[in-house]
Amino acid sequence: MINWKFNPNDYNPDRFELVPPGKYRVRIEEAEEQTSKSGYQMIKMVLKVSGYNSRVWYHMVFMSDTPDRMRITNDNLGRIFDSFNIPQGNFNLQDWKGKVGAADIKNEPDNKGSMRATVNYFIQRSKQDDLPAWQEHKGSMNEDNIPF
Repeated sequence: MINWKFNPNDYNPDRFELVPPGKYRVRIEEAEEQTSKSGYQMIKMVLKVSGYNSRVWYHMVFMSDTPDRMRITNDNLGRIFDSFNIPQGNFNLQDWKGKVGAADIKNEPDNKGSMRATVNYFIQRSKQDDLPAWQEHKGSMNEDNIPF
């Protein structure tokens, strides 16, 4: 049995807002190795969006069963390495944490029909100059859940 006294005053339904479609700077908050539902190796990335208190998840799946899928995998990896200025071939995921890149964000329904923000594609580093500098959200928390 869970031993918790719920305080409804702490609940804020607007705390995490849906990020509108567009181009944003994004920061890698977490990157960890996992296995996809199909059995492929993958990297699950949790991204923070500049100016928002929302997170976006991205799954970099390593598809190696056909030459075409291998090319797609390498293309997607190359976009990540380029966008976040990660040395090509660096799979030390601790080095990825905190890196800032950019992504085109789109909204699409999740499996429950609710809208969610997702990464459409990562933006090349050479095409990020027109984006505003990274901005923390006013209500952001540090890793100890203490407001900035």
